[in-house]
Amino acid sequence: MIENLVQLSRDPSPARRRELLRSIADMFLDEAEPYNDRLLVQFTDVLTILLKQVDTRARTEFAERVSEAPQAGHALHYALANDNLDVATPVLSRSTLLDDENLVEIASHRGQGHLEAIATRDRLSAAVTDALVAYGDNPVLRIVTGNFGAEFSQASFETLAEKATADSELLNAMSFRPDIPRKIADTILKLLPNDARMRLSALLAADPTAIRPLFRKAAALTKQKKLGRSLERLETKGLIQQVRKGDVSLDQVVCVLADKNRILDLALALSDFAKIEEALVTGAILKVNAAPVVVLLRALELNEEAVRAVANLRCRRLNLPNSMREHLLERWNELDAPSAKRAMRFTMESQALRQSAA
Repeated sequence: MIENLVQLSRDPSPARRRELLRSIADMFLDEAEPYNDRLLVQFTDVLTILLKQVDTRARTEFAERVSEAPQAGHALHYALANDNLDVATPVLSRSTLLDDENLVEIASHRGQGHLEAIATRDRLSAAVTDALVAYGDNPVLRIVTGNFGAEFSQASFETLAEKATADSELLNAMSFRPDIPRKIADTILKLLPNDARMRLSALLAADPTAIRPLFRKAAALTKQKKLGRSLERLETKGLIQQVRKGDVSLDQVVCVLADKNRILDLALALSDFAKIEEALVTGAILKVNAAPVVVLLRALELNEEAVRAVANLRCRRLNLPNSMREHLLERWNELDAPSAKRAMRFTMESQALRQSAA
C-alpha cells in the first residue's frame, strides 16, 4: 500500500492525483478509532494539499465520504465547507464538526447555495438562523422556515413576517411554525388563506385535537429523510427474509439495491449472508482497491449479473472509469469460490478475535 502511494505521488497527472487522494482517503476513513492530534494534523495537511491538486468532481466525492466521518478533523471540514457549492454542500448540511461560529461566518460571506445547504441541517441554533435570515434570499428563508429543527429569535420572526407579505410560499411556511410569537402571528393571520389561517390559529390556541396532526406533519417534514432511510432499512431486512425463504435470490436483491445506489442497504444484505461486520462490507464496497469486494462477492457465489451491478455502483459512487468495472469482473472470474471462502473464514476468525479481546 505504501509503495503504491509513493508511486502515485510521483505522477502529477490529474488522474493519478485523484487516485492518490482516494487511496489516502481510504486509509484515513478505514481507521475506526479517532486519531491522536499529531496524526490528525498530518493527515489533514496531506489531504488539504491534495485537495488543491484535484478537480471539483474528486473534491466533491471526498466531501461526500468525509462529511459524517467521526475521525475527520475540524480543519478539514472547515476547508471543504468554504469550497465551491458542490464540494461544500455535504459538509455544510451534515458535519457535526462545524460550530455555530463557523456556520455564521460562512453564511455571512458565501453565496446563497451555501446558505441553503446550512438551512437544511437537522439542528440550527438561533444564532445561525439569525445569520441565514439576515443574509439569505427568499429561497433560503423558505427552507429554514420549513425546518422544524431550527430555532428562531424574535427579530428573525419579525424579518420573516415582513418578507412574507410579498412571498406566499414563505407565508405558508410560517403558518406551520408552532413557535411563532403571538404578536407576529396576529400580523400575518390576516394575510393567510383560510386553510393556513385555521392551521396557525389551532397552533396558537394549543387545541390538542387540532394541533396533534399538525405536529405529526411538522415531525414528518423534519424527519422525512431519516424516516425514509428507516423504511429502506426495514425493506432490506424484509428482502433478506425473502431470500432465506427462497422467494427471491440474493442475486436479485443485490441487483436491485446496487441499481438504486443503496450502498448501506447493500452492505447490510451482504454482511448478513457473509456473517461479517457490516462496516467491513461497506468499507470493501467503497475501497478503490477491488480485492476485498471481489473476495466477498465470489465467496457468496453471486452470479455475474449481480457482480456487474456492484461494479457499476462502485464506478458511479467512486467516479471510477469503466475500465475499473471490467477489472473487477476479470478478478472475480479469476478467483475460485473455495479460495474466496477460505479468505472469508479468515476474516470471520479475525473478527471473532477482535470481539473477544474487546
